[in-house]
Amino acid sequence: MEEVHGGMQAYGGVSVVNAVGSWFGSSMAVDLKVEVTVREGRPNIEDPLIKEILEFFHRRYGVPDLEVEVRSEIPSGSGLKSSSAVSTALIGEISRTYGVQVDVPKLSAILSLKAGVSYTGALDDAVAAYFGGISFTHNKEFKVIRRDRAPEDVKVILLARGGRGGVDPNRLRGFPLLFRSIFELAIQGRLWEAMRLNGIAVAEILGYSKEPVDDALRRGALASGISGNGPSYFAVVKCGEEGPILDSWTKFGKITVVRPINLEG
Repeated sequence: MEEVHGGMQAYGGVSVVNAVGSWFGSSMAVDLKVEVTVREGRPNIEDPLIKEILEFFHRRYGVPDLEVEVRSEIPSGSGLKSSSAVSTALIGEISRTYGVQVDVPKLSAILSLKAGVSYTGALDDAVAAYFGGISFTHNKEFKVIRRDRAPEDVKVILLARGGRGGVDPNRLRGFPLLFRSIFELAIQGRLWEAMRLNGIAVAEILGYSKEPVDDALRRGALASGISGNGPSYFAVVKCGEEGPILDSWTKFGKITVVRPINLEG
């Protein structure tokens, strides 16, 4: 979380382990910014999560009606943690402006479930969005297991796409042992192996093409796969080794290159 230009900033991310499969999740923040500012006035956004957040603060703490301005570099519905970035930035901005002490990522997860915009509350995404680095969480219990710094010697190549269509993420719930075992790899430090297995498993189970994934891994990616529930793809590469994947992935669509991000606190 960063305070910028009077507003609050949070970040998007990519999945290390999808939490829908076993409730255990892990995300890595990347340098895709969301900045949120508020001012007193008539609420102006119909997004269900934003409405839920505003109603919560109004009801619980007497915060007045607020206009919300969101500036985001993250496509909505892309699997790149847009909802968690917006919600943590908004909760952080309201709590800072009105002197309210809350656990920002946990409140984001609770209200995401209440608003019906998340299958697990996405605590892993919220923690990474707000604090940066890599999160390890048990979303069912709203428990943060650990936060790690993200590696700084890699870049993340994104095929960022919005709108996931008819995909049913509930299908991931049929594989709890698989996703729990992937989570164990991640928390033991076998990060790229976990990201590879998760990314491939999500693509296979949800029916996404694995062509970009196979292509990136053949060309030296440390990990590649679907982020979140899709439809965006990612590939993690050592700095300086991104050329072959950049050249090849242009055939799949528009490419964005970002870095993992670590914040203080």
